[in-house]
Amino acid sequence: MNLRRSLVLSGLIMLLTLTLAPSGALAQGGKPDPLHDVSFDQRLDAQVPLDLTFVDEQGRTVQLGDYFGAKPVILQLSYYECPMLCSLVRKGMVDALQDVTLNAGADFQVVNVSIDPQETPMMAANVKAATLSTYGRDGAADGMHFLTGTQDSIDRLADAVGFHYVYDETIDQYAHAAGLVVLTPKGLISRYFFGVEFNPSDLRLGLVESSDNKIGGLTDQLLLLCYHYDPTTGSYTGLVMTIIRVAGVLTVLGIIGMIVMLARKPGGPTPQAG
Repeated sequence: MNLRRSLVLSGLIMLLTLTLAPSGALAQGGKPDPLHDVSFDQRLDAQVPLDLTFVDEQGRTVQLGDYFGAKPVILQLSYYECPMLCSLVRKGMVDALQDVTLNAGADFQVVNVSIDPQETPMMAANVKAATLSTYGRDGAADGMHFLTGTQDSIDRLADAVGFHYVYDETIDQYAHAAGLVVLTPKGLISRYFFGVEFNPSDLRLGLVESSDNKIGGLTDQLLLLCYHYDPTTGSYTGLVMTIIRVAGVLTVLGIIGMIVMLARKPGGPTPQAG
């Protein structure tokens, strides 16, 4: 755990100290500003372009839409030879999914798209093999997909989900944000989860909600009534305690009001002397 956090901290320091080559808007003086260029903007309910063409880990030409239609999709934008952040995000995703009873392939799809147009299907295949080995569930090979593509396809997908990154050609590395995007079967952006560690319950609820309750069970539907997605934190927050607190306050106020009303009532008839 400490090693992971140290690596993430090192990555953040690198983002702040490296002079990065442009991939987006440039700061004053022609140099990119990592704090401006590297970000993950939430574009909830936006449609991703399903007609984009990529190449899968077996070297086959595919369209992004091939992975949509029936199940929700977890999307990760990364690159396969990333020395730091990308593997941490994948590990965090797999760690969370191992604590989720829903299964890749049967209940949802995972699509990982490389942001490096120079990467090859062989690189994608190697990362897929390692990911499947860690995940360790039957049928997952049909539910996890690792794609490469042209700069145009990568840029269009990255823009659609608000993923902004920059490339440093001097060290051949990308500076980018960390997180996952959950999309509906129709390709609409449903949820964002940021960071390198993910709460299994949040990820499960995000998948269930994105599927329009077509996966999961009654417990998930009840939890979705008790929790709501907070886009500012990229997580689900409980409503139950808030409701209980409000109900408690209203109850106390009602009791106080009743006592005041009873105290103000005039006394009953005065008994007459015998």
